[in-house]
Amino acid sequence: MPVAVLHVCDKFGVAGSSIHGVSRLFSWWFPRYDPRRFTVSLCGLKRPEPASRLLEEKGIPVRHLGRGRFDPRILGDLVRLARERRAAILHVHGYAAADFGRLAARRAGAALVLHEHFADPRMPGYQGLADRLLAPLTDRAIAVSGSTRDFLVRRRHVPEGKVRLIWNGAPLAEFAAVAPPVARAVRRELGLPADAPVVGSIGRLSEQKGHRYLLDAAARVLHQRTDARFLIAGDGDQMDPLRRQAEELGIASSVVFAGHRPDVPALLGAIDVFAISSTYEGTPLALFEAMAAGKAIVSTAVDGCREVLEDGLTGLLVPPRDPEALAAALRRSLDDEALRASLAARAREASARYDISACVARMQDLYDEVLAEKRRA
Repeated sequence: MPVAVLHVCDKFGVAGSSIHGVSRLFSWWFPRYDPRRFTVSLCGLKRPEPASRLLEEKGIPVRHLGRGRFDPRILGDLVRLARERRAAILHVHGYAAADFGRLAARRAGAALVLHEHFADPRMPGYQGLADRLLAPLTDRAIAVSGSTRDFLVRRRHVPEGKVRLIWNGAPLAEFAAVAPPVARAVRRELGLPADAPVVGSIGRLSEQKGHRYLLDAAARVLHQRTDARFLIAGDGDQMDPLRRQAEELGIASSVVFAGHRPDVPALLGAIDVFAISSTYEGTPLALFEAMAAGKAIVSTAVDGCREVLEDGLTGLLVPPRDPEALAAALRRSLDDEALRASLAARAREASARYDISACVARMQDLYDEVLAEKRRA
């Protein structure tokens, strides 16, 4: 009989954005679980959100508890739901899900897997205390990068022997390079000249993603490469400030804000150089998508990005919050066609290590490991 796994998530979206990386992971993970081994279901602590509705449209139902993050009723809700689903494993994402989930798993007799998606530089002070107290209730923890693994051990007090590194990834075949006519059609739709070199960024528009540094870098690039264009796709609470910044920098005519779009492979086809300007990360899904599409990548050297990309071979790495360095790397990739082609080819080759199916396979193996340990106990 398949083992029941209940995923519990704090939230599925971020303020002002249509979807969040964790939500996209659920949409990729769930169809790839082996139904002979596991049945999986999903619970959200809050009320329905745009991102959770998108999941339901993809055939992944979400049980919403409609609670606030500190609502003590979450504990009883999760215990009842775990028993109703006969869950042998609770797989939790986010602080509240981890705190209430660990207590609920103990009461329901289930194993607990904590999934950390990034090393949070703004982790609230109370969380460290909660993690210290609840550490004995954590059966395993998943880190998405080496830096995230260190964060789990040092800041979240998970014993090192219980942490497993499982890289994120993407469904590589879905993000393979599109046919040239598709890329040209997207350029026409967005008003991008067919022959213009295009630097692109795809992701939610939040402070974390550092788009203001990208626009500062764009102004420096455009001073020398007036033919270049910048495409910023995504939505979020920084959309209006970024539009104003582009106007103030005098580059608005060379920057296209495309908003949220579901046709990511086509957008990638329209881009020559993919830019990641984040100030901190776990391992951004956009990185794996761009690698699969065979894009030359310029990224800030943050956490998982510097672990996945090899500077000068599969991408160019620059310090975060440094527009001058970012601009120099972008100019270098735009001006050197041979370098751009080499970076793109090597990134595509390296992407084979990050197929989302491998991520799911390793999670399933981890579940088996935890359950075997429970049986021995």
